[in-house]
Amino acid sequence: MHAYLRQFLTKPLLFAMGTFLLAMLTSFTLIPEMRNRSVDNIKLLDPSITVRQDTLFNYVVGFIFSAMLAYLVRLLLEAREQKRGLKKIIEKRTAQLAQREAELRRAQTISKTGSWISSLDNQDIRYTEEACRIWGINPDSKITCATILQRVHPDDRTLAGNAWDRAMSGQDMEIEHRILVDTQIRWLHIQIKLERQADGSAINRYGTVQDITERKHVEEDLRIAAIAFEGQEGMVITDEHRTILRVNQAFTRITGYTREEAIGKQTSLLKSGMHGNSFYAEMTGHLEKSGYWQGEIWNRRKNGEVYPEWLTITAVKSGNGKVVNYVATMLDITQRKTTEAKLEHLAYHDALTGLANRRLLLDRLQHTLLSKSRHNRFGALLFLDLDNFKSINDTIGHGKGDLLLQVVAKRLAHSIRQGDTLARHGGDEFVLLLDDLSDNMREAAIEAQMIATKILSDLHQPYDLEHLEYHSSASIGITLFGRHSDDAEELLKQVEVAMYEAKASGGNLFRFFDPDMLDIVNARAAMEADLRLGLAQQQFVLHYQAQVNAAGKTIGAEALIRWQHPQRGLVSPAEFIPQAEESGLIIPLGIWILQTACQKLAEWQQDPATSALTLAVNVSARQFKQIDFVAQVQDIIRHANIDASKLKLELTESLLVDNAEETIARMNQLKMQGVGFSLDDFGTGYSSLSYLRRLPLDQLKIDQSFVREMLNNTNDAVITRTIIGLGQSLGLAVIAEGVETSAQQKFLVQQGCQAFQGYLYGKPSPDLIYTKG
Repeated sequence: MHAYLRQFLTKPLLFAMGTFLLAMLTSFTLIPEMRNRSVDNIKLLDPSITVRQDTLFNYVVGFIFSAMLAYLVRLLLEAREQKRGLKKIIEKRTAQLAQREAELRRAQTISKTGSWISSLDNQDIRYTEEACRIWGINPDSKITCATILQRVHPDDRTLAGNAWDRAMSGQDMEIEHRILVDTQIRWLHIQIKLERQADGSAINRYGTVQDITERKHVEEDLRIAAIAFEGQEGMVITDEHRTILRVNQAFTRITGYTREEAIGKQTSLLKSGMHGNSFYAEMTGHLEKSGYWQGEIWNRRKNGEVYPEWLTITAVKSGNGKVVNYVATMLDITQRKTTEAKLEHLAYHDALTGLANRRLLLDRLQHTLLSKSRHNRFGALLFLDLDNFKSINDTIGHGKGDLLLQVVAKRLAHSIRQGDTLARHGGDEFVLLLDDLSDNMREAAIEAQMIATKILSDLHQPYDLEHLEYHSSASIGITLFGRHSDDAEELLKQVEVAMYEAKASGGNLFRFFDPDMLDIVNARAAMEADLRLGLAQQQFVLHYQAQVNAAGKTIGAEALIRWQHPQRGLVSPAEFIPQAEESGLIIPLGIWILQTACQKLAEWQQDPATSALTLAVNVSARQFKQIDFVAQVQDIIRHANIDASKLKLELTESLLVDNAEETIARMNQLKMQGVGFSLDDFGTGYSSLSYLRRLPLDQLKIDQSFVREMLNNTNDAVITRTIIGLGQSLGLAVIAEGVETSAQQKFLVQQGCQAFQGYLYGKPSPDLIYTKG
């Protein structure tokens, strides 16, 4: 400061002295005339003044002039210095302001907060760069309230508009809403305040806009995490020493421990004692190695109940890899275990009887066979099939049939020894595995025989099927196995063959397996294979047997299938139809018969001599019960382009036994197309006059077994006469099959029968032999 003053005072002083010397010099040299004139003027005024006095005057005038000049110079210098100082101050303040603005921009960018201001009388908004970025507008664009509201998300536009209206009315406002920026959604936090004068009147609106999109996402994640934490799975958070820090409500529900009871305790609180130290050591090792463990564990609830749990543990590590927390999720799998047990039971047990099923039987039989290979004792397999079970279902219903199977299962369970296996093999078939019989084959056979005899006796007792008394019996096949390991499937095949032998012998008895029985089974298997091959290679043909009236005129024919076997020649249907029925091949075979018969009808329609003939086709009950049978027949008729009234389907009485209503409905559908129906083998099976009256039949067919003996057997003659009379009463045509003699024809005509079929009129042949009468 002193240096500054010295500098400030010294420079003007030196400058003044210099100016004074200059002035003196000027007074004596540059303005002598002025000086002389001045002296003269003085002398005129006062003659007494001397030249010395003139000199003093000159000095005084010079000094005054110099002082004035020096002062003027000083003022100029000071003005110059002040200008320079002011310039520096302006530059400094400008730099400071620019720095503060830059810092404000950085702060707004970091905080994602922009600011703006708008006067009350002008809707234009002045905004910062960050506000421009947040709103997604071009810099230097003109923005109004309407511009901003256009960017607000449609769902939030009403909310934002109401808030702006409150701000316009003089209220401070704070709101959060969404905006759309190039289809991207941003969340904004808006604050608006009014700038007021001293008297309280508002002059400006100013506000801030903050991009809170990330915060909203975090809040959403936290909300989801909170929901997840309080989900159905129990959750436990511990420190690195497994001290419980936090649990959720599901944990309390699963374990019974409240939050207060669990926090601060060790996780060993839940140990059930069912796992050894090695189990937990392995768990710890896996956690240390991979930071993760998952598996089933048995834990204990607060009430002492031990329960199965699916546990997942995850280690939470710090940046340096040190474990700081463990997060565990637990799921009570008691219900799942129960369900799995039920499913496993269903997988290995029969749902109706609760007995072992075929799968479990095979498993235990294999295990027994392996055991027998190491011991010398014999075992036995018993295969049991109820006699006439199908008729039970057909006569008293499937419900009673199921009830009978359940009672049979209970009786069998009481008849076997502890350790033996009883299984339902399927349908009305049961298998009994007898283990640990005698080491002597004869004694083992006797033991098996005694058990089979007891079973037959128990099953022969009357059954109470919901107040309906019923009697039943069974057929049992027995096979022994022992020291040499046998194949389980082969044993089941053997014992089934023995059961069929017992059934063929009349039922209600048992038979031991004989190797010769196996030949029958093998023959059946070979027959089925040949049938499949025959279908594939079209080895089947149709023969036609004429049907004539009383005058001897051919009125139609019956299509009869024959198998043109490449090795065996022409095979009768009596040999392969039963096997086709049993294997299900009767369905594709029946379709082929219908198609071929309709093609033959189409040929007959082209010839005037045969155009009026009808053709009867046998349809099996199994084929008729197919869901799409009616549609198949309709398609075949349409494809062959035949008169449907010339086609006659021959059905057996067995169709009436099971679901007669559905049978009648299907017959009516085809009847509407013109198809005729004949009831084949009438009188040999189950006949119900009530159903017979409702069936849309055209014809009754007298079975050849009655025709063959009617001239020699009074009963057959009466049955034949009754069938003919019944047909006439119901308005049905009657045809007799198996007519071989003129005497038979004469008797039938006398009884009123007007149609016949048999060897008397010709054998079945590929080409119909017909007569004009």
